[in-house]
Amino acid sequence: MESKVSEAKFFKVVLEQDLKVVMRDGTILRADVYRPDSPDKFPVLLQRTPYDKSRPTSIEMTQLLAERGYISIIQDVRGRYASEGDFHPGFYSGKHYDAEDGYDTVEWAARLPWSTGKVGTVGNSYCGWTQWELAHTRPPHLFAMLPQGCVANLLDRELSAVPRLGRILSWTIGLSTDQRRRDEEIWGPKCQDEADLLWMKHERSKWLWFLPIQDIPESSIYGMSQQWKLWLNSHTEDNFSFESKHHLIDVPVLNTTGWYDQQIWTTKQFTGMSSNGMTKHARNNQHIMIGPWTHTAVNWDRKVGDIDFGTQAELSYYDIADEWFSYWLKGENNAVADWSPVQIFVMGANQWRSEMEWPLKRTVYTDFFIHSGGNANTAKGDGTLSKTFPSEEIPDSFTYDPRDPLMTLYSPAGQQEPQDQKVFDGRQDVLMYISKPLINEMEVTGVPEVQLYAASSATDTDFVAKLLDVWPDGFTQEICHGILRARYRESYTDPTLIEPGKIYEYTIRLNPTSNLFKEGHQIRLDITSSDFPNFDRNHNTGGDDSTETTLISADQTVFHDTVRPSKIILPVIPKRNAKVT
Repeated sequence: MESKVSEAKFFKVVLEQDLKVVMRDGTILRADVYRPDSPDKFPVLLQRTPYDKSRPTSIEMTQLLAERGYISIIQDVRGRYASEGDFHPGFYSGKHYDAEDGYDTVEWAARLPWSTGKVGTVGNSYCGWTQWELAHTRPPHLFAMLPQGCVANLLDRELSAVPRLGRILSWTIGLSTDQRRRDEEIWGPKCQDEADLLWMKHERSKWLWFLPIQDIPESSIYGMSQQWKLWLNSHTEDNFSFESKHHLIDVPVLNTTGWYDQQIWTTKQFTGMSSNGMTKHARNNQHIMIGPWTHTAVNWDRKVGDIDFGTQAELSYYDIADEWFSYWLKGENNAVADWSPVQIFVMGANQWRSEMEWPLKRTVYTDFFIHSGGNANTAKGDGTLSKTFPSEEIPDSFTYDPRDPLMTLYSPAGQQEPQDQKVFDGRQDVLMYISKPLINEMEVTGVPEVQLYAASSATDTDFVAKLLDVWPDGFTQEICHGILRARYRESYTDPTLIEPGKIYEYTIRLNPTSNLFKEGHQIRLDITSSDFPNFDRNHNTGGDDSTETTLISADQTVFHDTVRPSKIILPVIPKRNAKVT
């Protein structure tokens, strides 16, 4: 995907700091306004954040957008940093005011003396959530949105209601810093960046293993204990509910995300709005751009984790944002008018491609069955993957011990990224099913799904599936993954335990992806029971994992025969037909 930056000049910037924005209930929120040093009027770009508007990364983003000819505003949300009120994270149960506060701030921004009256919204993650939360209130002066990495359904962030312990815990510790500052607490970090550094150096290894996890000491999550417990008790509930609000939203939206973004299910924001947006104008002007990036990427780099995706992966967020908002807020007739609704980066090919819909209509869903002689453990086992339907075959087994879980390969900042997975090749608690080298390349674009026939000695356990691309030199790239907690196999609202030793059919939905498996590469499917701390450990007791301290091992058996044909269903794009022997 190429971005053609407008020829508009770059401006010197004037900063108006800590402007008061009075909400309808009298609460004062404060915002910093970065505006071009010019007598002209300009459209507004608004970001609402819980992470401190004065944080260096916040300042940089807001400044750079203002230089391109926008009144760039960043506001501390209610109860955070310079803003008054009580903070209630919108992801949890309970009352928050983000919808009303967002509406009031948009209309305030439209009335500023330097403003043209047209407002757009920007921001990643929580700052994307604040955009979607205000959008359904339909502020009259909101004209376009650019949210990054924000799912439409909370259960798509957690994946099958399994808590993302590592990320949420580090996030909670980061949020606690402002409460320390407000209370003038002597001990502990007082800003987000300090908390992030402390997490990477010390806190991560200390608190991830703490049991019971709901009782993590107040000293670590200062002021956030109540919210922490709320999250643990409500992780099976969709507190986002954006899918139910799409019909109330009437503005164009450019969603951005990455294949390694924990919120890759941002795709549902696009599909939901395209189908159910309030007006034809809204439905026809939904876009999504998906690169090979992680959740926290702002300026999108070519090097992600262990992989260099090439020059096409290297894009400027600010160029894309400027092009998008120049079209919708400045009325410029630029390339946005000709954008396809979907722009995807095909990994492996390392190229952008324009599409008209998601998922792709020309997809051929193709079954790849698992096989073995009963010894698929490790990369040197006898597990294979092919299109051949299984015969009578010996099942595979492994023991999942939550005291020694398979560990997630994280970035230093605690984000998912593509790292070489061959470090796990010798693990006995991972079943590995590997195809023969591809004779022809094969593109997989869409949502893979695993149908797994399995039994466990436990009354509850997890099954994790990973799709991997094994390169000829042995480098093993995780493409996407999924997880299923057995008790939620039929319902999140009415969970039921499993009978030890009984065989169940489990459907494991993997994350969306797009990857070209090249000639000579191998397709690999891993089946295991942990991916910690990306996901919390299942204790295998059948009890409440957040309150229990007991951990027991589970003996897992995976079946692949004529009656129980375990398989992965790959969304194959028939550009070139690949043949697997």
